[in-house]
Amino acid sequence: MEGGSRPCLDILCENECVNTEKDTKACKSEEEYFYRGGKVSWLNFHLSEMPESLPFIKRDKHEDLKQLIEKQSNLSRSLGCVNLFHYAGCGGTTLAKHVLWDLRKVFKCAVLNNNFAKAAAIACQVMDLFMEGERKQTVLLLVDDLEASENIYELRKCILDEIEQKNINPKSPVVIILSCIRSEDPAESMNTSFTESVYITNKLSETEQSLFEGKLQAIQESHENHETFYGFLIMKNNFQVSYVKDVVHKTFKDLQVSSKKAKLISFLALLNSYVSNSSLLGSVCESFLQSKDPLHGSKPLEEQMNPYSDLLICFTNSEKTERVRSAHKMIATQCCEELGAKQRSRSKITKDLLSSLFVKEMDADNLLMRDIQDMLVRRQKSTKFSQLIEEIRRCERNNYKCIEIFTKAAVLFEKNAVLPQALARFYYIIEKNFPKAIEWAERAKKTAGNNSFVADTLGQVYKNQMRSKRKPDLSPDELDEFLKVAEKAIGAFREEQDLANKEGPADLENQWTRKRPMIYNTSGFFGELEVAGCVSDTLSMLYPLKEEMKKFLKNELQIDSIHITDRNKQFLRVLKNRSFLPTLKGRVKKVFAFYETYLTYSKPNQMKEEKDYIPKSVSGCFLKYTSSECNGHVEPKAEDERVDQKRKYLETQRAASFPGLLHCLCERRDPDTMENIYQSWQYIYNSRKKTKEDKLNFILANIVLNCSNPESGNITEPTVLEGILTDVLQDEEEDKPQTSAEMYFLALLLLWPQEGTESYVKQIWKCFGNQYENYLRSRFIVPHFFLGQSSGLNRVVHKSKIDTCLVHFSETINQLWQSGGVWKNDKVKNLLRRVEGRTEGHKVFAQCGNVKIRVQPANREHIRRDDKVSFFLGFTIKGPVAYDIQY
Repeated sequence: MEGGSRPCLDILCENECVNTEKDTKACKSEEEYFYRGGKVSWLNFHLSEMPESLPFIKRDKHEDLKQLIEKQSNLSRSLGCVNLFHYAGCGGTTLAKHVLWDLRKVFKCAVLNNNFAKAAAIACQVMDLFMEGERKQTVLLLVDDLEASENIYELRKCILDEIEQKNINPKSPVVIILSCIRSEDPAESMNTSFTESVYITNKLSETEQSLFEGKLQAIQESHENHETFYGFLIMKNNFQVSYVKDVVHKTFKDLQVSSKKAKLISFLALLNSYVSNSSLLGSVCESFLQSKDPLHGSKPLEEQMNPYSDLLICFTNSEKTERVRSAHKMIATQCCEELGAKQRSRSKITKDLLSSLFVKEMDADNLLMRDIQDMLVRRQKSTKFSQLIEEIRRCERNNYKCIEIFTKAAVLFEKNAVLPQALARFYYIIEKNFPKAIEWAERAKKTAGNNSFVADTLGQVYKNQMRSKRKPDLSPDELDEFLKVAEKAIGAFREEQDLANKEGPADLENQWTRKRPMIYNTSGFFGELEVAGCVSDTLSMLYPLKEEMKKFLKNELQIDSIHITDRNKQFLRVLKNRSFLPTLKGRVKKVFAFYETYLTYSKPNQMKEEKDYIPKSVSGCFLKYTSSECNGHVEPKAEDERVDQKRKYLETQRAASFPGLLHCLCERRDPDTMENIYQSWQYIYNSRKKTKEDKLNFILANIVLNCSNPESGNITEPTVLEGILTDVLQDEEEDKPQTSAEMYFLALLLLWPQEGTESYVKQIWKCFGNQYENYLRSRFIVPHFFLGQSSGLNRVVHKSKIDTCLVHFSETINQLWQSGGVWKNDKVKNLLRRVEGRTEGHKVFAQCGNVKIRVQPANREHIRRDDKVSFFLGFTIKGPVAYDIQY
């Protein structure tokens, strides 16, 4: 198998290295390179299998990983995935490649060597490898540190697209992706992963330590310079910091920190400490050292860097470019510590790097550009800034140095928006210098053009400035200043929302980052709610106007109708001048409606729930602007007033909409509340001025009540509900622009599988595309209901009822859904009805008598061939979904 036509892949042949002629010296050099800290090569594995050679050390998790891959290969699906989580520098990639080497005769093995390639291009080359030769054999693809989980998702999607386009009907997986992922907490990463996983840490077991001791003896006998085999020795010493500290301290004994050698080592140490796989261009390193011999030209870089060259590794990357890095991340980190002790701090090294020849030669090294950005900007979940910036603040206790670094970098990379964005964040979070933060946030926004994620920072600056001006006893002037900033914050967040609505995944791809975010940016909506909530809290504390302000914000009282006194007149003058205040309730309701839909119809992925604070904050802010006078003791006489009262009650219960009703069921509200909600919708439905949405909500209220309390005597007969729905569907034919996914969702629930159901499926797909596709992209669409064994409304089974069958298992409910374990549960099997159908051309159809209805598969990789199938049927706002497809 040749890799020339597949530049993204390093292909491991079945007979790799067998016909490679290398002399003893070359083989020895290859071994030494690996032991010093170089990346493992196929030749290293080949040499370890030679007679009289010690075998390559097998880590404890080697067999676990191998067995997981073999297990995937035996599954009846077209695509398999396995994760290996590991600390940087603890041998994770070496372990993964070792497993590939062992399986090279079982699978077509390849390593992705270009993480920046488009997923579609990678998928095309992987499929070419699968199709090559007479025997179609599973491709085992090692993907090393592809960073964002959405990138793996995108690669999987593109591979499945290729399988469908080529109409491949496999009996076993076409591709198994082995994803090697660096993690600060590998065990936790494995536990929260929704893919089968193995992890290794930076601690050797007793068995592994014994193997390394034996290997060391063999190395000492065959290699004179074994003391510099730091890659091997760091592992053999069980990653002890004291060993690395001793090595670096001895090497740096006579180091002149002002020398060019010291500066070059400091640049590499800094980059390799904070950015995985970072390196410098070899040719630029040589130019930086400027030690050309007029007669003989430049010496090799290793020779020029003596006596420090043993701490460095020179290598050739996939683009055939010579590059240089530290021998190990622990060495890089300790070099930074040692240099710091010699008065060469991290901030000084960073500023020197930004002023160096390397940056001036940036056009020749775009990888360095990305690495510097990562080092300065990329942060962990628990930190506000990058690890480098956090350590400069903690160790050097000087915020100004951080500002200097950000400013220098932002000026240097003038086309880069994330650096001025990071500086703006530093000014408002750490320095509380809001004018400066605004200046840099606006600069970032201008540089980024139409990027909503960058635009968010300006809104965050104004929001935090507003909060800084909030206090219980505001004077009229202070109130005016507070509201002025609040208005600017709302304006910035609304502009961010507009930008988010206009951008798709392609617009978000950023040449400066490794990530290609596909998510819809909701920060502008959440930011606006936070500002509205803060405005409500602040105005509700105005001493002379506390109660009036609560009613004013709920649009129950006009400013002009408030009695003017000496104590409140100046406040009222300020409030009248802020025209955005009366519009807040309408905006809050609109944003709440967005979130109600967003959080009810979808979640981040099948294994992950929404962060708790988001739904709590959304509901909390909404209730601040919702009338509390909906259940008065006096019953209004006029029907319109009574309907209005019912609607206000439903608002306070957050049950005034289709997704709101669904959410009541998810929350498992108490029976009395559910009855009251149902009766409110029943009254609205029986009124003269009901809308199409009211009819649909009344139907859903019946379904929800039946799921929560099937013994209720209030539930309308299914035939009556079907009649109401049929009337709405007929009216819809004359009112096409008003079609909604919710209407066809109900049609599928109640009318499945009557003739015409196939047209409802097409309509719900179309409506979903128009209404929700943009902002629910990349999220998991929740199946709220499933087709059950019973009849009438009782055949509609809510997901929560399935979840109650799973409470006594060792796995979490989310894990059981992700793994498919939910479908093996006898209680679930007895609860749900299996639907018969067939697969044709990688599409799934339900076959109900003469009616053939297209449904979406929950897992595309489970479709293997054209044949009869059966499955459980779920209903989402995107349409019917086939779960647990069985041939």
